[in-house]
Amino acid sequence: MGKKEALICGIILMAVVVVGFGYTRSDFMFLNEIEPGMTGVGKTIVAGDTISEFNVSVIGVIDEPGDSSDFIVVRVSGAAIGRSGGIAQGMSGSPIYIDGKLIGALSRAAAWSKELTPIGLVTPIEQMLRIIDSMHNTPVSSRPSTDAILAGVTLSEIATPPSSEKVLNSPNTIFAYPVSSPLLVSGLSGRSLTTLMDGYSKQPPTGLVSDFLPVTVAPHMSGLSSFGLRLNPISGAAKDNTGTTTDMQPGGGIGVALASGDVTIGALGTVTYRDKNLVIAFGHPFLSNGNADFPLTSVHIYDTMRSYDASFKLGTLGKALGTILEDRSSGIGGEIGRQAKTIDFGIGVLDLDTKKAKNFQINLVDEPRIMPNLILATGMNAIDETLDRIGQGTVEVNYQIIGDGMTKPLERRDLFLSTQDIAVYPPWQLAGIVNFLQYNDFTDPKITRITATMQITHKIKAMHINHLKLDKDSYAPGDTIHYTVDLQTYQGGTQTVKGSITVPKTLQADDITVRAYSGPRLLEEGETPVEFQSLDDVVKAIEDLPTYDTLTVELFAWAYISPNGMQGIDKVRTKITGYFLYDKREVTVPLVVSDNSE
Repeated sequence: MGKKEALICGIILMAVVVVGFGYTRSDFMFLNEIEPGMTGVGKTIVAGDTISEFNVSVIGVIDEPGDSSDFIVVRVSGAAIGRSGGIAQGMSGSPIYIDGKLIGALSRAAAWSKELTPIGLVTPIEQMLRIIDSMHNTPVSSRPSTDAILAGVTLSEIATPPSSEKVLNSPNTIFAYPVSSPLLVSGLSGRSLTTLMDGYSKQPPTGLVSDFLPVTVAPHMSGLSSFGLRLNPISGAAKDNTGTTTDMQPGGGIGVALASGDVTIGALGTVTYRDKNLVIAFGHPFLSNGNADFPLTSVHIYDTMRSYDASFKLGTLGKALGTILEDRSSGIGGEIGRQAKTIDFGIGVLDLDTKKAKNFQINLVDEPRIMPNLILATGMNAIDETLDRIGQGTVEVNYQIIGDGMTKPLERRDLFLSTQDIAVYPPWQLAGIVNFLQYNDFTDPKITRITATMQITHKIKAMHINHLKLDKDSYAPGDTIHYTVDLQTYQGGTQTVKGSITVPKTLQADDITVRAYSGPRLLEEGETPVEFQSLDDVVKAIEDLPTYDTLTVELFAWAYISPNGMQGIDKVRTKITGYFLYDKREVTVPLVVSDNSE
């Protein structure tokens, strides 16, 4: 190889090293260098925007199988810890330094019968650097020193602090519980907040779109607590105009937003390390999402509140400064200056009784796993806040869903009635539709905008399908059936709908059934399920399902050839605008086929 070729290779190698690492290895102390008795400092914000230091002393290393569950056990002390009442929620991600070198992030509080001083677990930095390495392809790994391993000590990870009795009865067990990133919520209250965290506690509504489509993934409605998230006992309103990129320093606050605007939902933690525009934080997962696309925000900490159960940082999220791109077991990672993809969610509610109207604008993260929870909670809140009541009513709602991956917007109108809780129907319907789109088999809809506009009255605007009458007792192929449907208005008068439907000339069956019903229906046993070929087919199927103010009169017959069973033959639909129709009626009569009918 000549000098010129060698020089070129050297330049390429240098470029690979620079791009690969993106950070200086001498800034860190890895697990194989950790020894018991080492002392250092941690950094976090206790109050205001000032980063405080606390003292750290290494007890040892817990060496679990593999390396994703290895932790450095440390004692923590100092004014910042004393003021916080120990290791507080929101401290997760606090960088820990020994001799000026970063060893990892404080990620869990712990209890051990052999230690009275507050102790915590540190996620080793090499685990967290993999978040940056995933973009640089330069894995860093090391094994703990044999002398540092706490021999015979086991780790038990639990959700909440253990009882004193449990700790004392297990001298060889360190009980660790997450210094979870507390979830901050503003703009939700009462049952909408409970629904967000714990899911809808009552019987879910039935008769919605999701009941009539071949849903492969049911909407997740168990609440955000099922993802291991805990609600901050006190949340303040977000400050969209606060925060700069210079705030993203080790020991400073970092936020992850799930919703912003008239409703704010997000979590706060602490920055562990910054490499130019890349940051890593938390030292534990957020939603364990893997690849992510969440707004990275600034944070303002008012104070750290002492609590018997678990102290917590009281703070608010500021403006978006970048995007969280990685959500892994060892922490989260993001890029400053990059804009996250969010979905605009607009809700308009008009109370027809009081003429009160409210509009809500919310930006939601494009994450299908939690989207149903976000839509249900924010939608219920919008209705409750506008109506200022909970109970019966009739609602007419129009939905529109727009996406870059959709050839046309999905548009649907619905009418719902409830004698108990009208607020749950529109957002649950919308959550199911969005869920069905996002998990379709064909194309990512890349939803950009969702709107729901609704008009609600406390009146029970219902009609009972009371009677169905046919003009004859039997029919022959080719005959026209003239029918009459009597509708009984709730606590009112009656209405009659008349129409006709023709028996196909080629129909062969012993008898026929005419059924009057409202809304969509389930498939009969002889009918073939709809088969989708594209996202457009999915959109059309959702749009075409009839609403509950649509009266359908349908002709059925039993087929004795494959597919065997009852099948719908033809139908007539009549719109009874503004009234929720319920119940069904059907009449079965003989089909007479003459011997000379050829």
